[in-house]
Amino acid sequence: MARRAGESNTVDDSTANSVSLLISILVRYPEIATVNFVPQGKVLKFTFMVSKPIPDDQWKAFREGLRESVQGYAALVHGMSPTLSVDRRDYDGVSLVEISRDAATLTQEEISLIIEFAREKLGSSLVTEGVTDEGALDDDLVFQDEMIENMLEDLKETIQHRKLIGFRDDGRVLVFNKQGEKRSERTRS
Repeated sequence: MARRAGESNTVDDSTANSVSLLISILVRYPEIATVNFVPQGKVLKFTFMVSKPIPDDQWKAFREGLRESVQGYAALVHGMSPTLSVDRRDYDGVSLVEISRDAATLTQEEISLIIEFAREKLGSSLVTEGVTDEGALDDDLVFQDEMIENMLEDLKETIQHRKLIGFRDDGRVLVFNKQGEKRSERTRS
């Protein structure tokens, strides 16, 4: 059924657009291991995998430098300080870096800033799946960037109820609805 001019997006439309956004971000930025959308607060969470543990002094410099960069960018572009969280989880021989950002003022340029910062500070230990954008044509990158920017704008204007996660698996990008993750356990009497 075609939508008439002036009709608002349906839940299905907003979910499809959010799924497309996660896919586009993962395709455009092979450095991102997973991207989550949390509808409460409209938060996007980017997870990077680092092939070795990050020493505490390097982590502190990374976290503070990223905060300064993102807050400086947001102050210049939006005149405000964004909601930003930068966390690290260490596992056996690897670290996961999780960057959460509210989507209310997030732009594609800011995502690129975060990626470039991670590339520069984490270097060759930043796990990248597939090829980087070095071999891509400039026109392709501009098109992908415009698509991400348009979908971010759409995300800001829609109501989304589904918690989504996008990740890579064997060269593919997959997106799932995380709503069913909390299940109650039944006890036997």
